[in-house]
Amino acid sequence: MNGRRAWVSVDGEPRLGTVVRYSYAPKTGAPLLAVELDDPVGDTDEVVVNPQIDDVLFESEA
Repeated sequence: MNGRRAWVSVDGEPRLGTVVRYSYAPKTGAPLLAVELDDPVGDTDEVVVNPQIDDVLFESEA
């Protein structure tokens, strides 16, 4: 999963980034992805998303 390109939502706007970590929430076991943004938004250069709940679109690996 690391290194995959993904579109994520930041403040309602789609942003492209790279998955840098994949882990699970300790209490619920939900999957979590840390995505480093190509173009930081303000002081946010990395976001953590739950791909089961949050909008995440992976680029195809053609």
